[in-house]
Amino acid sequence: MSDIAWKSFKVGPTDGDWEPATYNVKWEDGCEYGRWRRVLRKDRRGLTVISRYTAPPGKAWRIIGKASELGEEVYIMDGAYYNNAGRIVAGPGTFTFNAPGAIHGGISCGLTLYIHCCSGEPDEIVSIDLIDFEPKERVVNAHA
Repeated sequence: MSDIAWKSFKVGPTDGDWEPATYNVKWEDGCEYGRWRRVLRKDRRGLTVISRYTAPPGKAWRIIGKASELGEEVYIMDGAYYNNAGRIVAGPGTFTFNAPGAIHGGISCGLTLYIHCCSGEPDEIVSIDLIDFEPKERVVNAHA
């Protein structure tokens, strides 16, 4: 790493905008649902973001991606990934590493993720669907 000039920096809570995804939808309740992403760091060695997902009542996002050439690290900060039966498969505090080329994703109604794409490029979106969905389990807030 001696050929890389690293610089320290800080991103404050109000620094940077939340970017909406192109697939976001305006719903009958007047609210916008989908994904918002806040870029914390981007260079040729890494892309680090926080992503928030919301879905309309009675709906969920089924998103499938393919990890970039060096993989990606994902930490669930809030919310959960569900299986097709509505059961939680990964909740707050879960860390995953998606190996290069790994197909990954899940179903979410409300989810906040910390994501680091190790190659500096986001994963490839394989599919995005807004589906009818009702979770059978709910995330228990440990701080309540």
